[in-house]
Amino acid sequence: MSIVRDEAIVLRRLDYSESSQVLALFTRDHGQQRMIAKGIKRGTKTRAATGIDLLELGVVMFSSRPGKEDVLAALTEWRQEENFPHLRRDLPRCYAAQYAAEATSHLTEVHDPHPALFDALKSLLALLDAGDPLAILDAYLWTLLTEIGLRPELGRCMNCTRSIADDTVIYLSARQGGAICRDCEPAVIEKRRTRGDVLRWLTSQTDVVRRDDAPPREVKEAFELLDYYITETVGKPLRLADPLRSLTGLPRRPQPRRH
Repeated sequence: MSIVRDEAIVLRRLDYSESSQVLALFTRDHGQQRMIAKGIKRGTKTRAATGIDLLELGVVMFSSRPGKEDVLAALTEWRQEENFPHLRRDLPRCYAAQYAAEATSHLTEVHDPHPALFDALKSLLALLDAGDPLAILDAYLWTLLTEIGLRPELGRCMNCTRSIADDTVIYLSARQGGAICRDCEPAVIEKRRTRGDVLRWLTSQTDVVRRDDAPPREVKEAFELLDYYITETVGKPLRLADPLRSLTGLPRRPQPRRH
């Protein structure tokens, strides 16, 4: 057994007994880790019994057992570095951050490191103190899909391979792995219609940055498209999707087109 030290963000947490928690942490150099924090909620004379909160950034130390990766690791130390208080003051920003954490939890594998994705998630949590939360979230989700190798191909039709750079109406299919042109669309069962302008704006998102000049229509439609693609990829809707839609003025998630 060895002790590992890494920087981590809390993706999920579950209270376990009166004094412990089960955590899903996204670490920079060791990927997603599932661990148990025994006694973390037990207070002392000098420390309140608060436990570890969702979306905290900190330095973690945990035990690693080679060959037993399916067993919960044991958290031995947690030192909080940032808890991003602005997320607790604004519900849309909080939901955008939780959506990003939930998508990361579902789409990354345990013990599969993605340092650039960790840095992008860390940037998202910091940048959500200002600007349009959906624009910042769109850029992060595009980075997430890129880093894990599931970014959809949007420059050509996945069926006939012709360029769709100038098309005004395009369809996106998660099963096909990218865009479908209008000519090929009738033969594809799972798809969602969108505008070419939305795809062109989405592909311009190369980093998680604060976008105060982002066009509102493209931002909202890009999120709807990304949410659709992630839902189809995961196989179920994310828990935070509809609450985030409601707070940002978007309709509830439409049913995918199946005909």
